[in-house]
Amino acid sequence: MKKGFVLISTLALIVILSFIILILSRTIYSDTLRTTLFASSLEKRIEIINYERFLIDTLIDNSLLNRNLLLAENELNFNIQSKFPGLSISLEDYSTCFNLNSLVKPFQNINVKNEEHGILFKNLLILSDIDKNFHNELLDRIYDSLDDDSLPETYGAEDLYYISNGNLSLNPDQLYFHKSQVKNIEMLNKAGLARIYNDLCAVPSTDIKFNVNSLDALNAKVFLALFPDLNLSDIEKIILNRPVNGYITYKNLVDLTGIDSSKLNKSFIIFKPNFIKINYLMNLEGQIFNFVSLLSLKRGDFVVYRSLSR
Repeated sequence: MKKGFVLISTLALIVILSFIILILSRTIYSDTLRTTLFASSLEKRIEIINYERFLIDTLIDNSLLNRNLLLAENELNFNIQSKFPGLSISLEDYSTCFNLNSLVKPFQNINVKNEEHGILFKNLLILSDIDKNFHNELLDRIYDSLDDDSLPETYGAEDLYYISNGNLSLNPDQLYFHKSQVKNIEMLNKAGLARIYNDLCAVPSTDIKFNVNSLDALNAKVFLALFPDLNLSDIEKIILNRPVNGYITYKNLVDLTGIDSSKLNKSFIIFKPNFIKINYLMNLEGQIFNFVSLLSLKRGDFVVYRSLSR
């Protein structure tokens, strides 16, 4: 009886140990597989980053593609598939959003507030149904976060305010690197911020530029904020009369749409992107990897930033 009990106990122990070994083996195999997959994904990303120069050169050299990003996206995806199976890209025009850095302008060796552009930003706030009681304070706080001086605007706040606020959301007193920095202003609630966030961007420039060849229903609000004398009927004319290969010149735009040129600020209008964001989606052995690059359409140092998420 006693020997039988010992035998059963021994067999049970062997089963338990076998089960533990099986679990450990699967875990080790799974971890090894994940590590190998991650290493492979890094290698692929490095290859893709090196390939970005070709993508930028293609967009710069081909005026048909840079005036029609949908066409460019299709053609680039076709070329990419032969070199990187499982990789696809989407292109996002960063010349159709309100550049927060345009709220300052260079003056001598510093950046100071740009009140003319501030009026246009208020237009965007109005079109976004942001409470007018917040307009001046929000704008002044953004001025103070971007300008180089330490003197607060009337409704603004410099670094000392944020230190005393407890959250230590220090303002950079320099151009924004990413639009998410506007959240440090702590003026709008989540719902209010959501109404304007998709209309904003931050690029390394203090200019306002809008690529009219990428105008659509999603960015029309920004366009109306920049050109307040226009209406939805004018937007419709621009979109419906746009040639397949895009508008080429300012005169071409005015002639084809019949829009009164006095309603437009010629200096704001461009016909190809200055900046684009490339959203990458890579399928590697069934695992999906997302990463992005914000790039300037110029030769040389064209990288603004890269990120591992959209």
